[in-house]
Amino acid sequence: MAIKNEGVQQSSKSDTSGEQLMNVDELRRQLRPLDLSGTHEHSDAERGYFDFYDINFSQKLDRVRHHFGYIKSNDYRLACHYFENEGAQSTCFIVHGFLDHVGLFRKVIDYLLHRGCSVVVFDLPGHGLSSGKRAHVESFGDYVLALRQCLEFFYKKTTSPWHVVAQSMGGAIVMDYLLSQQYDEATGPFEKVLLLAPLVRPAGWMSIKIANRLLRAWLPSTKRKFTVNSHDQDFLDFVRTQDPLTIRAIPLKWLSALVVWERRFRELSWGDNALLVVQGDDDGTVDWRYNQKKITEKFPKARFMPIKNARHHLAHESDEYFSRVTQAADIYFERRTKPR
Repeated sequence: MAIKNEGVQQSSKSDTSGEQLMNVDELRRQLRPLDLSGTHEHSDAERGYFDFYDINFSQKLDRVRHHFGYIKSNDYRLACHYFENEGAQSTCFIVHGFLDHVGLFRKVIDYLLHRGCSVVVFDLPGHGLSSGKRAHVESFGDYVLALRQCLEFFYKKTTSPWHVVAQSMGGAIVMDYLLSQQYDEATGPFEKVLLLAPLVRPAGWMSIKIANRLLRAWLPSTKRKFTVNSHDQDFLDFVRTQDPLTIRAIPLKWLSALVVWERRFRELSWGDNALLVVQGDDDGTVDWRYNQKKITEKFPKARFMPIKNARHHLAHESDEYFSRVTQAADIYFERRTKPR
């Protein structure tokens, strides 16, 4: 069931800045605890945010109710969306990548809703509308805990079975969660695990480690370099110039946390999850050949689906390549497995 992307491209707003259309600080201040009762009326600011990123699916699809608010994860308030799909047979969680946020995952949300899933997606700590210093984290454990506490919040509140789709660093978070067995009856494991260009090591890993070691004592952050990580030029332009939630500096603390996590990942035991990894072979963001080898060691049942010429941001590739992602996902989701 590979669907056509019918959403409005975010870049259609290129004549008006994101800051003019959306007050990010006000949105964060207005965030209320996530209420699944259906009695919460979205504010004008919230509706403007949904429209700006074209994630107003309750307006597009009669069967979808959009719940929005925050859930707690230690000291963080995580901005969380629950797209409740009437008659859904499953619930799919989405975990975004580094420097991303929910608003950039319209195509994946749209695909999953058309598949008949309910969808839960949240901004990681320090990303999007969630609290925390931008992109700052002491440990990747904070990200894994955020996922776990999100799952705990939704336990017995959504349709099972549960699946997960994760992009890039989101894949690292999900793999850590599974391999460290940070789940119980309330939180998993997932029936289906779909990883899009998952992170283990980024490209240029040794140079990154050396630079981090030399600079971290006196340089708090480094300027973000915007890479060509998608064939969707409108998307690339939007992230660079129009998105008010774009993060423009990378904290050295995050790089240090990644170095520690990569070592931890090598030490974790193996898992028996039959996950699917979809990977573009023109990905210059992660060291995908190394990552594939390590993921196979950790998950012997993992299957890999290469997409020729696709780049890193598979969640927002051009329609030509995104349709190949959804075709692979369709086959994977339709394979029969034991009930959760």
